[in-house]
Amino acid sequence: MVKFGRHLQFYLEGDEEYNTGSEPFIVPYTDIRECIGQSQEQFTDDWQTSLQSASDDYLNRVRALWDQIFDDLFRLSGRGEQQNHRGLKLDEAVACYVSTMDESRSRDLFTSMKKVYAAASMNFEALRKLVKKFDKGANARGDDMLTSTLLPELYSAPLMAYPTLEGHIETLRDSFLSMKDEEETELEEDSVMYSIRQKASLATKDSFDVKRRAGELSWLRDMLAKISPNETPRLVAHRGFHCPRDTGGKRPLENSLSAFESAWSAGIHLCECDVALTKDEKLVLAHDQDFSRLALDPSNACSNKKIGDLTMKEIISLTFKSGARPPLLLDVLRSAKAIGGFARLVIEIKPGNQEACSALIQLFRRHPDLIERCAVIMSFDAYTMHKLRLELDELDALLQAESEMILSRSDSPYSVLSFVDDDGRRVQTQLKYPDILLLTVAQEAKKQYELKVSVTDFTPVHSWLRNGDEKPSLDGVYLQYQPDMLQPEGIAAMRILTKQYQVGVWTKFGDPDDIVTATRLVRECGVSFVNTDLPRSFAGRPV
Repeated sequence: MVKFGRHLQFYLEGDEEYNTGSEPFIVPYTDIRECIGQSQEQFTDDWQTSLQSASDDYLNRVRALWDQIFDDLFRLSGRGEQQNHRGLKLDEAVACYVSTMDESRSRDLFTSMKKVYAAASMNFEALRKLVKKFDKGANARGDDMLTSTLLPELYSAPLMAYPTLEGHIETLRDSFLSMKDEEETELEEDSVMYSIRQKASLATKDSFDVKRRAGELSWLRDMLAKISPNETPRLVAHRGFHCPRDTGGKRPLENSLSAFESAWSAGIHLCECDVALTKDEKLVLAHDQDFSRLALDPSNACSNKKIGDLTMKEIISLTFKSGARPPLLLDVLRSAKAIGGFARLVIEIKPGNQEACSALIQLFRRHPDLIERCAVIMSFDAYTMHKLRLELDELDALLQAESEMILSRSDSPYSVLSFVDDDGRRVQTQLKYPDILLLTVAQEAKKQYELKVSVTDFTPVHSWLRNGDEKPSLDGVYLQYQPDMLQPEGIAAMRILTKQYQVGVWTKFGDPDDIVTATRLVRECGVSFVNTDLPRSFAGRPV
């Protein structure tokens, strides 16, 4: 059962706004849904009112977009050029806008258009699903089915013009592709210069600081050497090898490239990270909505901007604590590939962030050799994860069609493909796609859209992982740690769950974070992933 209502709530919590500063109309899905079983008349009235409001909102915002396009074109054009703009078709107007305006102005239009499309598509899906949900038990309730009356209204409404925006969005995106290779080259050069500066900075640091950093890495290697090889592959270094309360520079900054490389090089197999999408559609590693917590100068204007309002160049220009800066996801995956072995990522997608999922699919599309470096993709947003599953299936079909297929088994998650990698070499590889997991909470949900589940009753999990099919659409769940998991009844329940699905466990500050707990979760409960901050007390008494 896909939690669309929760996904919609995630979207609203994101406080999406247009450039005008006004919020879009979003169908009050939960309120209308509550009318089901109460009043068919009220449901119909509220549904039709919402359809009208969604259509009006869409028309007003689309009109504003086209006003902007043609106003800018004619304002910046001479009389001779204005003659060339007569009777422009839709796609011609967008293409002309990109060729006439500077990149910043074009990207602003791109961002605005995506937001209009996102709101409209969300409203369409909400209205369609409401009708479907109403009709599900209509006969049992003695109500009339509404599909035959309300869906024709929806499909003939002005709101249904929203798919045309998708084509214009792609036109804009394609227009940026000619800049993309140059931009990526510049970003890679910036990354190289950054690495050089980092090494130079490290070389000039006080020898005491260097020894402390080396001491931490030495401790990590020694500690991992004492752990059973059966447990090590299950440990997930939370945001890399860092310490949330370490401000002295003993460990790398969270979600930094050095935090992941340190963990992988020392023998950790899996590292967890959070990703965000920049204004220019780059996936960057970041946990918060902005960088104020990590910035060396929190008063800097860019430090307090939402990451989605910053370009990657602006992010690189910021100075962060310990001299680090958040890397591109592409950089981290490439680093995992270069290190080789079992170095892989566990990626968390923030709720309601479908654009980040789409960007991730595009990254995999352009760099299929990096897919295997992603072990897990997870989110609290069930709707987005189910959608991602469909997109991954479509990607697999596309890659198979475009590559030289060597071998494909319908009953296996692996495909052996032949393609050209980032280094221009023809390679053959057996692709293993990441597991798609649903994050849940154990305590009373702080937000109404969080999915709470207790070790005493895992029954809801089965419906959450399905998308109306008999077989699960998602691969499993990432559960919040509960002490009862290690009690006899909890262990029995966990064993049943882990035999059916992939199961991970995440912890919050104050929960036990040590090898004894991790080992019990793996051996006794059958857990596949255990998050850890790798404190000094992890393998025994504090050093």
